[in-house]
Amino acid sequence: MDGWHVSEHVKGVSRSLTSAAEAIQEFGLHRGFKDDMLTLKHDFDKIQAVLHDAEDKRNSEIPVYLWLRSLRSVTLEVEDVVDEISTEALLQRLYKERGISNRVRTSSFSNHNLLMFRFRIAKRVKSIRRKLDAIASKISELNLTPSGAISHVDVGIENEIPDRLLTPDSFDSIDSDVVGREEELEMVIRTICNKDIGKSEVGEIRVYAIMGDQGLGKTTLAQAVYDHELVNQYFELKIWIDVFENLQLKEIINGIITFIDERKCTLTRLDLLQESLHKKLMGKKFLIILDDLLINLNEKANWDALRATLSCGAEGSIVLITTTSAATLLMMAKIHELRHPLSKLSEVDSWLLFRKLAFAQGRVGDDISELEPIGRELVRRCHGLPLALKTLGSLMWSKSSISDWQRVKDSKIWMLQQDWFLSALLVSYDNLPPLIKRCFSYCCLFPRGYDMEKEVVIQLWIVNGFIPLGGETDLHVLVDEIFNCLVWRSFFRVVKDKRYLTAPRYRMHDLMYHLANDITRDEREIHLSLSSPHVQFTSQDLGKLKSLRSMFLFGVECKFNINHMYLRVLYLSGSRLNTLPESICKLKHLRYLNLSYTSIKVLPDSIIFLQNLQVLLLNFCYNLCKLPEAVRYMSSLRLLELNSCHSLLYLPLGIKAKTQLPRLTRFHVGKKTPKIMELRNLNHFEGELEITGLENVEGFDEAKSADLKYKNLLALKLCWSNIHMRESKHKIADDEAVLYGLEPNSSLEKLSIYFFMGNIISIDWIRNLWNLVEIRFSGCKRCESILRLWSLPNLKVIKLLGMDSLVSFDEDDVYTSGGTDMFPSLEEIYIFMCPNLISLPSNLSALKILKLEECGALMSLPVQCFGGLKELKINGCEHLSQRYGAYEDKDWSKISHIPDITVDSLW
Repeated sequence: MDGWHVSEHVKGVSRSLTSAAEAIQEFGLHRGFKDDMLTLKHDFDKIQAVLHDAEDKRNSEIPVYLWLRSLRSVTLEVEDVVDEISTEALLQRLYKERGISNRVRTSSFSNHNLLMFRFRIAKRVKSIRRKLDAIASKISELNLTPSGAISHVDVGIENEIPDRLLTPDSFDSIDSDVVGREEELEMVIRTICNKDIGKSEVGEIRVYAIMGDQGLGKTTLAQAVYDHELVNQYFELKIWIDVFENLQLKEIINGIITFIDERKCTLTRLDLLQESLHKKLMGKKFLIILDDLLINLNEKANWDALRATLSCGAEGSIVLITTTSAATLLMMAKIHELRHPLSKLSEVDSWLLFRKLAFAQGRVGDDISELEPIGRELVRRCHGLPLALKTLGSLMWSKSSISDWQRVKDSKIWMLQQDWFLSALLVSYDNLPPLIKRCFSYCCLFPRGYDMEKEVVIQLWIVNGFIPLGGETDLHVLVDEIFNCLVWRSFFRVVKDKRYLTAPRYRMHDLMYHLANDITRDEREIHLSLSSPHVQFTSQDLGKLKSLRSMFLFGVECKFNINHMYLRVLYLSGSRLNTLPESICKLKHLRYLNLSYTSIKVLPDSIIFLQNLQVLLLNFCYNLCKLPEAVRYMSSLRLLELNSCHSLLYLPLGIKAKTQLPRLTRFHVGKKTPKIMELRNLNHFEGELEITGLENVEGFDEAKSADLKYKNLLALKLCWSNIHMRESKHKIADDEAVLYGLEPNSSLEKLSIYFFMGNIISIDWIRNLWNLVEIRFSGCKRCESILRLWSLPNLKVIKLLGMDSLVSFDEDDVYTSGGTDMFPSLEEIYIFMCPNLISLPSNLSALKILKLEECGALMSLPVQCFGGLKELKINGCEHLSQRYGAYEDKDWSKISHIPDITVDSLW
């Protein structure tokens, strides 16, 4: 089994040969060249007709295997030539339209070299034609027959996944399915929620261990425990940590703190990490799940140190681990009652799980009773392993006839593999449409256990040309269906982490990751991924990879000379990189450049020659201070992300040149240029937009010229400089007028306002934000009152930070407007450093979390709203601490029912 996906590659190249005609005419290449290109197209069409048969035979017939290797090599060559022609056309167009002088051009783009380019390309195409002719001539010799198979790309993938599972919200039912484990689930919950089972006489934290082979469903069972209502009621705090590697004490403690705080922990010293965690867990009854833990004997000291740190919780606290190691089980869970070796599912339960997926709602086809005998045989081959049953069951849902089911049962893969479990996964993979196979296998370039963002993965599929353009199915619909199909088939699973509630992450199961690596073993010369800082990889090694298309570096210092002209993807996020060399211009075929989380300060001007670049990611580049003018001339660029680039003060957007750019995530308003009105023509904005430098906007009319109400934003950040608050000449009315003019689209879900210097936040348009879920005000030091938030029907989160003058939410606004129900959906309030705030809203029926810090003037809490409150944190609020912070105080009883309470005077 391999991951060449030759059929999809050939199909893509054949399409590109057709579209290359326009570029050929532009260069005035002679008639013979065009004939050669047409011959290539003819040969590819002829080869494409027999590829289905060839790919069926490649694992059993060595000559066919070698033939496909040769075809793949030539296909890459053709792809490079076609891309080189279209790239040169883009560059020539750039010179002509933008008036770039010969002095600016590099010597490789002179008129003389353009003639040489024509000669070199024509000569290369003739060479490729001879190779492809030789490959096509062997079709009859290899006895390859044409196939009438229908392309999945043409018909879409609507038959691969039930309609009810086309949204991420519905995937939880797949991942948390515990068919056949109901009694075990009940037993685990009963045990961990009984503080007397496994209780230590010396106060050590209890440890419960679930042990079993890969694919048995350890993580699924642990997730079901974690999500169970009884567990939610019993424990004050729940934490989930994916371990993946041998126990690394600092990393695990850091992960626990990060999970609790919902933001990255920046501590690095072990003693400080232990002290911080001790404070956060002290006196709380908690459940910590360490998934996929493996401890070697020489690491026992690390676990003993972690056990000591975790033994500060309230009675009943427990750590639950999942592991494949019997030694880890014995080392961690000292009490027999706290050990649970997981067994395989019975044949009866196996059939129930398989049937639940294979015959799920929406399936069409032959009668179930006729398919059951084949289904039961497939179930027996899964040997009680839930992952195998899920992958096969979801596969068979898409098979409508007895003959389809029979073909799966009779697949040669069952005979080629000694491992039945691996066979089941391979059969499921082999029955994916070729397009989806290619998309799945590419994801093994991410490290093991990596949390993938759906949007990032989809962009990588698109820039690599995996997704055909111009079909009947909308591109965004198609890639969404492909991704969802991989989740439905259990190739990806949703990550359980509250940090990812707004943008879920996905992960490959370990076995799926190993499968993807195995099937792509022959593609490592094309797609390279390095994820270990200790990796020994030199520029000489890199130079041997002549056909390199993708390069991923994760936490690896970039010491290589990356000058692979045909590179399409360069993923350097998080790499130790300070500068991007001028030689970046040599990567003229580059489509995707990710420099997020690096220390770069500027981009070189030579980036202008990356005319194929579609995606440029610069998120969290804190040192980035400017972008070159060249960005405005990058004709293919459609996604530019600049989230949290706090030093970036100049953005040469050049709107008239870039009206097609649909996703820009940050825009800085300059004193002279660029002005905010340049946003007017960019009405295809999606996702998040941060606008900084709003102190440079002069009044209502200029602010309104941005036409934010016509964008398609989900999140908007409006930022004034924190410097201008100290300037006496600054007029309060200016900020209020500007804010009034920045009315966003009504579908906005998240609004953040920073360093606004008006006295009152009272804007009519805010009441039109019916979909608003979260609002944040930070550093608005002169603001005394906030109006018109109370009526927003979907507002769930309010965050106020550093608002020195804020006195109230002004409930009078409710009654003068005829309102009766304040904040009907508000669940979370976070108020930090608001020293003059004297009151909170009095009607908060949905409130679940309230956190208050440094609010010295606040005298009382709206305890009448605390019936459903789950978490209360009070720190640095003198009056509140005196009133509610001691067990003997009369008002303690009004908050004592809250499951999770922290009042600074209590400890």
